[in-house]
Formats: sequence, structure tokens, C-alpha cells
Amino acid sequence: MTETPGDRIRKLLLRADNTLASGGRDDTARRLRARRTLEEARDIARDPDVPAPVRELVQRRLDGLSALESPGDDPAAA
Repeated sequence: MTETPGDRIRKLLLRADNTLASGGRDDTARRLRARRTLEEARDIARDPDVPAPVRELVQRRLDGLSALESPGDDPAAA
């Protein structure tokens, strides 16, 4: 049984969620791992068989991660 692009994307989104939710001391490393996972999902979502809403979801998740990484939003930087 082969994995469909949709199945793979679903697993990658879950992995990114789990990475971001996991406790730990190094938020930067967790965000980097989550970014790499979401970028892999974005690459897979380019498949023409993947519905546009799924591609949009992956892009929104990447955009949301970028917002988390924005230095202007870091209360510790103030």
C-alpha cells in the first residue's frame, strides 16, 4: 500500500505540531525542525493531485511559524 501525498502531508503537519508543542529548552531548534517539516509538506503539496485548500493550509502554517519567529513579537526581547 502506497502513501498518498495527502497522507504524507497529514503526517508532516502532525509532526510539526508535536515538535512545536514538545517541551524543551531550545525553542529555536524546535522551530527550525518544525519549519523543515512544514517545508517538506509544502514541497509535497505542489503535487497536482493535492487539493488547493491543502496547499493553502500548509502555507498558512508556514506563515504562522514565521510570525512566531518574528523578533518584534518576542516579549523577552523587550
